[in-house]
Amino acid sequence: MDAQAVLELAPDGQVASGATRLAGVAGWTGLGRTPAVLWGLCPGSGKNPYRVCVDLGDRASRCSCPSRKFPCKHAVAVQLLHARGEVAVAAEEAVPDWVSDWVSKRHAVAAPVDASPEAEERRARAKEKTALKREEAVRGGVAALRDWLSDLAGSGIAGLPGRDAAWWHSITARMVDAKAPGLAAAVGELREVVAAGGPQWAVDAADRLGGLHLLARLSETAEGPLGDVVRARLGFTVPEEQVRAAPGWSDRWVALLRLETDDGPFRTVRQWVWGRDRAEWVVGVKHLGGGGKPVPPLPHGAEVTGTLHPYPGVPPHRVVVGELVGERRAQAIPVASTWREAVAGLEPALRADPWQRLHPLGCGAVRASGDLRFLVDAGRRGLPVRGDAALDRALAVTGGEPFDAWGLWDGHGLRLGAVAEPGGAPEVVA
Repeated sequence: MDAQAVLELAPDGQVASGATRLAGVAGWTGLGRTPAVLWGLCPGSGKNPYRVCVDLGDRASRCSCPSRKFPCKHAVAVQLLHARGEVAVAAEEAVPDWVSDWVSKRHAVAAPVDASPEAEERRARAKEKTALKREEAVRGGVAALRDWLSDLAGSGIAGLPGRDAAWWHSITARMVDAKAPGLAAAVGELREVVAAGGPQWAVDAADRLGGLHLLARLSETAEGPLGDVVRARLGFTVPEEQVRAAPGWSDRWVALLRLETDDGPFRTVRQWVWGRDRAEWVVGVKHLGGGGKPVPPLPHGAEVTGTLHPYPGVPPHRVVVGELVGERRAQAIPVASTWREAVAGLEPALRADPWQRLHPLGCGAVRASGDLRFLVDAGRRGLPVRGDAALDRALAVTGGEPFDAWGLWDGHGLRLGAVAEPGGAPEVVA
């Protein structure tokens, strides 16, 4: 990896700039590398230097610094030194014990599983018991959430900006203790909306609170596809092995939109994929911890032929990749002729999953407004668009001419992801 590729591993600009500065510091000691791992000691604020090591296979990292960002600036900095050729190759016997221990734990082979009928029965009973305890814990968490929402309704949302961190932490921690990570995440999103402020914060906060109230009400009554959605929103998961064992969908899949997020210990990449024969979107998700950069489930921007296995739920279904048999350059895909048509087409998805915040959206023959704040369709109706690097690339690619556009719509703005000449093959810009 060159220096630019290494800096792209940083979770934000602050880490990238800090890493660049640290890579120029002369205090690094104990630097070394093998074909598999890279390590070094970086001076910190304490008397002991920070121990940094990086797996050169998937770029996962570990550092003894207290940073909660993955990778931290020290892990990025040592990779910058490596990219510049400033880290010498070391013999295998020269690898420090703390590096070897980390590598060994990452690649440890699990002990053989007892496959006897008795052992299988014990595991099944234990699994059932665990599932029942989880259900009970979540019900308790939902009850606590209802009480919290009731208190909040009584006091009103105007006081939310004045709530301190301890107040928010108490309800979030209660949801985590109840083994309902979906509810904890939803409360966290509400807190982010309040903290962001702006003229619409109260409207957005009320919308989030309404979603939490609806989720709590439906937690024990929803059935069928809606029940699957509710369980997923609460934080229940379906094992990937179980999904992969079920029948899949064979199609030609166009991987067109993606979004990468940093959730602290994990990075997540979500990829929206168009099924040509099914004429619907599906979503692939990959998580990676330890500071590694997750690879999208499918080759991004390409059209692949193969089988994807859907999770329970409603469109756009989350999928896991099965067997892939071919890949080619993406061909043209259908797109709405106006933004009104495109937004109206979201109604079934919103009815099926009212908690979904990001929707793939496309429109043909749009132009950027003069102030670059909107994409205007043939009917002269505009949709707000994020002014980011993807928009800059789209304008550079299209040269100011009308273009087909696809992006992720959150109700406020479009995060542009791909463009095409009208009726042409899409090209990824983000």
